[in-house]
Amino acid sequence: MTASFVRRLFDRLAGRRAVAARSWICPTCGETHDDLPAVVASAPLVWEQASEQERAEDFDLTTDTCIWKDEHYFIRGVLEVPLTDRDGVLSFGVWTSLSRDSFFRYLPTFEEENEADRIELPPMFGWFANSLPGYPETLNLKCSVHARTGGLRPLIELEQVDHPLSIAQRAGIPFGRAVEYVHAHLGI
Repeated sequence: MTASFVRRLFDRLAGRRAVAARSWICPTCGETHDDLPAVVASAPLVWEQASEQERAEDFDLTTDTCIWKDEHYFIRGVLEVPLTDRDGVLSFGVWTSLSRDSFFRYLPTFEEENEADRIELPPMFGWFANSLPGYPETLNLKCSVHARTGGLRPLIELEQVDHPLSIAQRAGIPFGRAVEYVHAHLGI
């Protein structure tokens, strides 16, 4: 674990944001943009693969939580890949599973009046619950979930393995590669 990775992790956990990336001209639309859009998964993969009937009968999905069959628990978080050649990150709005105990320990702190209690939450173990395009299979990568205050969704930190997404989260990627990813996988 490099010192710069540890510094960036602490900054993100504390809710400190890097200075926005300089603007760039989109080769598709020709417009100037200041920031990279987040890559967002609207639900865990298991929900996306379910039929309409299964979704209605077996799932309780909100914008930030998902319960499947009253047995599997998920929360939405943010996985950030730092940019190596300028300030900023490529953000992924993704889902992770939590144990029942961790889910119900986290859930009350999600309410605004209990948000200060998030500071007391230790990192929680989870399983990455989405398949991200452009990477080898990301579903079920081990991760730690770090609750944050200030209205920020939890930060997801992948286990340090040789998976390209885990390596990118630790080492960062150049801004140009992040822009290429956005164009290739968001249809921009």
